[in-house]
Amino acid sequence: MVDTDTRVDNLLNSIVGCAFVVAIDETGLTPEDVADPKTGLQMAAACVESVFKYRSDYDLVAPGVLTLAREKVAQARALIEHPDTAWWFDDVDPRAQAWLSVHGTLDKFIYGIPPDTLAWRQPKNPPRDWELYAQKPYGNQITSTLYGPYLTSKLLAYEDRVGDYLCEFPLAWWSIRFLEDVRVFEIHGPSDWHDLCVRYPARDTEDDRLVPNWGAASEEWDGVHLSLGGLLTAEQNRYESPAGWTMLDTWHAEQTFWLRALKTRTKRRPDFDIGLGPPDIHGWRFPHFGGEDDALVRF
Repeated sequence: MVDTDTRVDNLLNSIVGCAFVVAIDETGLTPEDVADPKTGLQMAAACVESVFKYRSDYDLVAPGVLTLAREKVAQARALIEHPDTAWWFDDVDPRAQAWLSVHGTLDKFIYGIPPDTLAWRQPKNPPRDWELYAQKPYGNQITSTLYGPYLTSKLLAYEDRVGDYLCEFPLAWWSIRFLEDVRVFEIHGPSDWHDLCVRYPARDTEDDRLVPNWGAASEEWDGVHLSLGGLLTAEQNRYESPAGWTMLDTWHAEQTFWLRALKTRTKRRPDFDIGLGPPDIHGWRFPHFGGEDDALVRF
């Protein structure tokens, strides 16, 4: 069990976590506000986009966010200690998952084609070049947890056009219930990601970073789940040990990558047409950091 101090430190060492803490404080939201799944997931999506490492203003934004967050330790602790935010670090619920079929300029998947989970493939060993670079297994074998109708981290990431989650609306999606016991490696913080990479190591040849060998991991695990808490504490958070260094990045959302064919029950849900819109909270604004005119924070 990870202690509170460690989670607070992890939150304030992740650029995404720092943006989350700063944005909540600047917008006047409370831990109770972001304990609500819609608000918490939307704030996380907005913050992931605000500090996406391929943004043109990233080199300005990232150090500024880290500096501001160092002054907000009490706010970070209040978020982690609030009992209603404990779900951020929940293990995956195999009975409440959603799978998306999207189409757009960066997506190779055809809109409206249902998931065929019995055709999901086991990753190859050794990993392919893209898997080393992206730190993800190849293919659309990905689900995100349903917290309510239409409410998943990945749907909201597409709505907010987070990172490289660019597509055209509508989005077709299915609810998925796994019909067999699944072995899932949980990522709730940077040490979990580091442990995955050390147990099943491969190396990104560009920067000598340890990354997962997905084929080796798939011999023991059916999937790898990044919780919302893991996204907020591990994303862009460098972690080192004598074995090497790791840093999760560009996962964008709470989600599970599945590593083999699995039996499921699926059900087509009404299309996600235009998104859910912002949370119904007085004074809500999506956070922006950097040089925009409507920036919450200027450096």
